[in-house]
Amino acid sequence: MIMIDIRTFSKRFMLWTAIIVAVIIAALGLLFGKVVEATLAEEIGKWVVMGIFIIGIFEVFAYILAPFFYHLIHDKKK
Repeated sequence: MIMIDIRTFSKRFMLWTAIIVAVIIAALGLLFGKVVEATLAEEIGKWVVMGIFIIGIFEVFAYILAPFFYHLIHDKKK
């Protein structure tokens, strides 16, 4: 296993968290979204802003949990 430093691991963890959350939000919007705004552009804008806000919340959790997962995966048991 290649050892990476905690900073690189945290960046990758946060990046993949954002990608996964964005895909889930897009899928939910396409499958269950209803047009309630006046135009389609307003509806898309609403979903984009909502997605950015939700991704931001998940990024805070990813930032807090990344060091825990790094030590869980990369630290050797003594």
